[in-house]
Amino acid sequence: MKEIVKKFIHIEEESSREMGDYTFFALFLRENAANRWDIVVASKWINENKSAARSYLAKKVQDALDVTEIVKISHIAILDNELFEVPEFLEDVSVQHGSIRFKDEEFSGQQIERGYVITVNSNQAA
Repeated sequence: MKEIVKKFIHIEEESSREMGDYTFFALFLRENAANRWDIVVASKWINENKSAARSYLAKKVQDALDVTEIVKISHIAILDNELFEVPEFLEDVSVQHGSIRFKDEEFSGQQIERGYVITVNSNQAA
């Protein structure tokens, strides 16, 4: 998973330069998700056209990951940037283009078995 996380850090950095900063960018393995990870994102630029943003990110993922890595991805979950609130377990954390690993936390009513937060920036919300 370490190599995949590095690739996602690169995806986040590159797309930030091209499109704008993220409020939140993370990989989550939900409990009972059969080792399939969610890409969870929030950003002002994503809110402008969620469908186009999802397509853009999917292309970035396809270009960066090989087939054995892509099958580990479940979907891209887009959070409404205007409604996004930093989860309690990340309130005292700030990271941009990095990686914070966590285990056994709850996020928006979902139990997250494992996760990697690549960017969390509450100043970008709304």
